Amino acid sequence: MRTQALVVADDPAIQNWLQTVAPGAEFSLARPSSVEDLVERIHASGRIDVVFFEFSTGSAATHAGIIERLLERVPDIAVAGVGEEGDPALMLAAMRAGARDFFILRRDDANVAALLGRLLRRAAAAPAPGSVRKQGRLFGVMSALPYDGIAFLAEHVALACAERMGKNERTLLLDVAIPAGAASIFLNLNQPYGVLDAINDGSRCDATLVDTAFARHPSGLYVLSLPEDIITRPPIDAEELVRLLGVLRTLFACVVVAFDGHLPSDVLRGVIGLADRTVFLTDQSILKSRHSKYLLRSLRLDDCPLDRVGLVVDNYRKRVGLEPQNLSELLDLPVAATLSTQPSNRIQAMNQGEPMFTCVPKDEYCAGVRQLAQALIAGEATAAPAPQSGLLGRLFN
Repeated sequence: MRTQALVVADDPAIQNWLQTVAPGAEFSLARPSSVEDLVERIHASGRIDVVFFEFSTGSAATHAGIIERLLERVPDIAVAGVGEEGDPALMLAAMRAGARDFFILRRDDANVAALLGRLLRRAAAAPAPGSVRKQGRLFGVMSALPYDGIAFLAEHVALACAERMGKNERTLLLDVAIPAGAASIFLNLNQPYGVLDAINDGSRCDATLVDTAFARHPSGLYVLSLPEDIITRPPIDAEELVRLLGVLRTLFACVVVAFDGHLPSDVLRGVIGLADRTVFLTDQSILKSRHSKYLLRSLRLDDCPLDRVGLVVDNYRKRVGLEPQNLSELLDLPVAATLSTQPSNRIQAMNQGEPMFTCVPKDEYCAGVRQLAQALIAGEATAAPAPQSGLLGRLFN
């Protein structure tokens, strides 16, 4: 039976391209006047397997709104975006609206049939409407400078989120931060299949691949990270990573991404733009604080959306200067959490390959991370920065 697809587009070339590269499916062009019109056409057709939406500069906002309202009324239908190469913002708009995949016009010629097949398999395997969320939640954990605290916090946030998920809901920790492979090392996991493999296998990433290839911690947490033996950071394509994250959100109830500010700016914008919430990790040192300010300034100049980013102060100590509210004002980010720990407990957990939840459960870091995870899942607003002045402000001018 041939796949039946609608193509919501102003440009008929999109329908022609899809029909040419995926001759096993039947593509019909649609220019609905409203969501109601589109829903009526879907029901009247008898069977529509997938709806493609054109995403261009002129149509992105309108089509994103239509996708959101369509999925409210027909939650089990497969939806994908189609757009030109070169504008990651269009892919982000489609993914955030609820598209399960994004096809690059005239670039994905050889992969469209495989991508379409995967899209339909995921839609067919989805639970009954109303039993789970449309898409899993995506949280980012980042810092301006690469260091081991990024993967360490992301690991514990992911574990804490998994504790709060339903019995049959899965959580994934995806670590593209440096030092490479830290998440797998801290959890004592052998990882024959990692992030780079998943990006390369984007056209066939589905539940079967997850169950057979992804590393899994005894807690039930799934983990993908960079190979620990790489010497230099491997190149990561922003569009490919965003596409993979969009797919993974349909396979996991929660995805936590660890990344650092030395990644290319389009990768940073892509992950932050797609994430429901991102925590920005720093400490009370002048060095990390300065680099954090420079990175955030660059992201703001690039129009990166930072309205869903909150500040986390790591390894907090009283009376060493740069209090959380000082940092909040200087970096122009609300405080999401202040985390304290005993340094020896942290090193012990890293070296033993066990979470602090297991080996030192009474350390205050554990309670702080659990509170942070609860706030992320609840979507709670972070505290507003308190006005500060004086020498600390001048240090950053």
